[in-house]
Amino acid sequence: MATFAEDHAEITNLLARYCILLDLDDVEGWVSLFTPDAAYAVYGRTFAGHDGLRKMMTGAPGGLHLGGPAMVESIEGDRATTVQNLLFVPRDGSTARQAIYNDELIRTPQGWRIATRRCRFITATGLADRPDE
Repeated sequence: MATFAEDHAEITNLLARYCILLDLDDVEGWVSLFTPDAAYAVYGRTFAGHDGLRKMMTGAPGGLHLGGPAMVESIEGDRATTVQNLLFVPRDGSTARQAIYNDELIRTPQGWRIATRRCRFITATGLADRPDE
């Protein structure tokens, strides 16, 4: 069984890979960070499974994902929860977006993977499913 420190390091690396793979437009590498039945909630929609994640990425703008250090809230056996902030700077020069990710992670034979991710945007009135336009 891994120690807390080992799990924490692997989880931190998983979430760092998330941002880097997006910045490199490596959709397949990015999808591999999720469990096959993962659910991703963003913009008031939920994208399910690897096919749903790929579909979500076909409409997503490219840019720089500056993920802050993840706060690992809990690690209990093969499950963990995290919170992470993000600054997204679009390649097209449009307005940057600030967000908070809430994750549920699962330890798999391939290592820690994202089972659920919820993205909420930081707006003038608080956290919201959509950014201020």
